[in-house]
Amino acid sequence: MTASLRKRDQIREHLIALIEARAVGQAIPSERQLSTELEVSRPTLRAVVDELVRDGWLVREHGRGVFVATPKIAQQLVTSPMPGLAAYPAAPGKWTSRVIDHSVVPAGMTIGSRLRVEAGTPVLRIARRRLVDDEPMALETIHVLNELVPGATAADIESGSFYALLRERYGVIPTEAEQTHEATVADPLQASLLGIGAGFPVLSLERVTRDQHGRLFEYTRAIYRGDRYRLTSKLALTGPPDDATPSITQI
Repeated sequence: MTASLRKRDQIREHLIALIEARAVGQAIPSERQLSTELEVSRPTLRAVVDELVRDGWLVREHGRGVFVATPKIAQQLVTSPMPGLAAYPAAPGKWTSRVIDHSVVPAGMTIGSRLRVEAGTPVLRIARRRLVDDEPMALETIHVLNELVPGATAADIESGSFYALLRERYGVIPTEAEQTHEATVADPLQASLLGIGAGFPVLSLERVTRDQHGRLFEYTRAIYRGDRYRLTSKLALTGPPDDATPSITQI
């Protein structure tokens, strides 16, 4: 690691320590003061502060200064202690949903291929905005085989956990999912629904889920605010001690 990179890491660690010692909304010291204390140039310091703003640690208010941001919501991904059952622990905060669209539509080529059904198969499409403590956090579009959820209403979706509804009313138990994540940016419509600017960083998610019978029944696309949400995983590294490429199992 070059000396300049080491210095930037030291500045970042110092600033994070300052942030963790302050309350949300409290200002950090001025750029002039910090550059003097850390004996670094103001452009170098500003670059690190910009990184922390992008990462959601800080928020810059024009003409006022730089302030401690609201902490990100951390969603942990783990496997269930019961073999064969998926686990998705509740993330911190009070999560609620607002259904934007609720309709039965024929599966197109993309949805059909994800769910391994013929094009034209009826699927229930649920588009919803998810909020944490009444703040917009994510947009989800769920496609589930309509034959499995007869009579499911928008009110049902908003009243609690969608997976709990599947289990308790319809006997559909999600047991296995393949989920991918990708960094991207919000388009104008997404930005307006999430209360952020167009082009703002977001985390894109795509998931297909199987039930207890091994049947693909759900395909979901979602985006989460990059400044307010992060995923954490605990990994178990297995394999012989001298294995240079151990297998990684999410636990």
